[in-house]
Amino acid sequence: MNSKKYFEDKITKECENLRELLISKNKMYGNSFFNTLEEYGNSLICIRIEDKLNRLKQIILNGEKDMKTDERLIDTITDLAGYAILSKIYIDGVKNSIK
Repeated sequence: MNSKKYFEDKITKECENLRELLISKNKMYGNSFFNTLEEYGNSLICIRIEDKLNRLKQIILNGEKDMKTDERLIDTITDLAGYAILSKIYIDGVKNSIK
C-alpha cells in the first residue's frame, strides 16, 4: 500500500465529507454562525471552539461518548474542523470587504 496516496485520498475524502456537512448545516440553521459573528464579533470564534475543546476533553477523559449529549469523539473533532473552516471563511471575507 502506498501510504502517501492513502493519506492523500483520506484527506480528500474527509474534506469532501466536511464540505457536505457544513453546507447541510448552513442550510438547516440559516447561516447562524456568520449571523452570530456579525452580532457578537470575533470573540464568538473562541467561544465556539472553546466549547468544543471542553467537550473533547470530557469525552477523552470519560470515554468514547459524552453521555450527557451522546456526542462521539469523532463528531467533536469534525465540529472543531468545521468551526475552524467557517472562522477562516468569515475572517477572509471581512478582510476582503475592507480592501
